[in-house]
Amino acid sequence: MASKEPKGAYNRAPIFDGENYDYWKECMSVHIQSVDMDVWDAVANGRFQPQVVTNGVAQDKPKTEWNDDDIKKVQYDLKARNILISSLGVNEYHFVSHYKTYLLLI
Repeated sequence: MASKEPKGAYNRAPIFDGENYDYWKECMSVHIQSVDMDVWDAVANGRFQPQVVTNGVAQDKPKTEWNDDDIKKVQYDLKARNILISSLGVNEYHFVSHYKTYLLLI
């Protein structure tokens, strides 16, 4: 009789070992969304960098000037990055470590 228990822990990200990418992608997407939809938005929208506009030119805002909302959005990015990096084997990490956006992984 087949077990009806879940295949893995609900709080653990699926590991990508270089095989079955489409399956891993779907599992990872659902995992991140279940952790926090704001973390998923960080993946979908790309890396957040607090900005300040001076004379019509956007520049990176110094960390000392970040407000609570800036900090929260950066934390979502870091959580997303942590989940994704932790789910990769060493070879897979080296293959994608140069990507500038997390969405290229998923």
